[in-house]
Amino acid sequence: MPTVNLDSLLKDLSIKPKATEVPVILVDSEDKFIDAVKEVSAHSRVGFDAEGVNLSRTGELTIATFQGFDGVAAETPIYVVDVEVLGGDRVFSKTLPSFRSLLEDSAVTKVTFDCRGDSDALFHQFGVSLAGVLDLQVFDQAVRIHQGELPPKKNIYLIQGGLPLLSGMEKVLSHYSAGTAIGKSSAPHRGDSNVWKKRPLSVASVSYAGNDVNVIKILWEKMNNVRVPTWLMEKVILHSKRYEGMFRDKEKEVNRYFEKDFVMEEHGIILENELPSSHPRKPSKAANYTEERWQKAVMGLHSKQPNVYNDVLFVLQHNDWYTEEACKELKRLSLSYPFTFNQRNRIANPPALIYREEVEEGRYYGDY
Repeated sequence: MPTVNLDSLLKDLSIKPKATEVPVILVDSEDKFIDAVKEVSAHSRVGFDAEGVNLSRTGELTIATFQGFDGVAAETPIYVVDVEVLGGDRVFSKTLPSFRSLLEDSAVTKVTFDCRGDSDALFHQFGVSLAGVLDLQVFDQAVRIHQGELPPKKNIYLIQGGLPLLSGMEKVLSHYSAGTAIGKSSAPHRGDSNVWKKRPLSVASVSYAGNDVNVIKILWEKMNNVRVPTWLMEKVILHSKRYEGMFRDKEKEVNRYFEKDFVMEEHGIILENELPSSHPRKPSKAANYTEERWQKAVMGLHSKQPNVYNDVLFVLQHNDWYTEEACKELKRLSLSYPFTFNQRNRIANPPALIYREEVEEGRYYGDY
């Protein structure tokens, strides 16, 4: 039975392995498949991840990886199931023993890391409706909020929205294991996007697929040890369910290039005003330049600061940075500020910027 040992990989990750090794088993025959389904299905909590070529509803899901680790039954090996070889009709069969019922059973917790693309592919390629997800990308936000970080909040006055970007697995892992890396830069598919369709699978590809689920288990253990309160965990479950259908339930396929904001922005799982009054709050992160200029203009108008005119005009002239709502709000606030007649005219009809492009050390400057 071909196996790959993660012991050396864990050492590279600077994560101390348990005394028992974590075997990774490539499942590419009926006998091994039946064993994998039986062992994993005995667990109420299962790590799950998928690999494929352009993994999406129109891409190809060719690998599904599972590990049972509910703390009751003995932890299973990591099973890297070759969907390309066994066939989707067999791996997700409706009539024979398969992984379909486990993936669709909301009573079995599937621990994932950003399941959105996996869920989209499972449904539109194989008719599998992923349910019962606990997504660690969502759980990580809850841990940070529990530790005092404020929920991400969209700024309707900024074109870019002011929302932070979602963190990938490597960055999230660094929150819990300082200095740890998981080798995403050397992933098999970085040099060849079709690697997940080629057979036989290389040892490196099997190791990579297995290691993702191994890291999912490690992250779950670390996050679970934080003991996030029940009221916040309820938000994690709610928004993990949102992840299940975020791509899958859209009428048209998500375009990862043209819908970058939708795909990459981290939306809050709770509003700041929903947090208990006693909840710890760390100081807000420093605003970026666009936010700073917006805040300076608004605060200056509210507190009647002198020389706020230039700040207001800056926002009004940079309509590629600020939304139409931002311009309307500043013009509304300006009504109660003692601007001069000429200043009011310029605020009402801000002159367009005239850019003079100058190249200096690779940077462009606007003269206005």
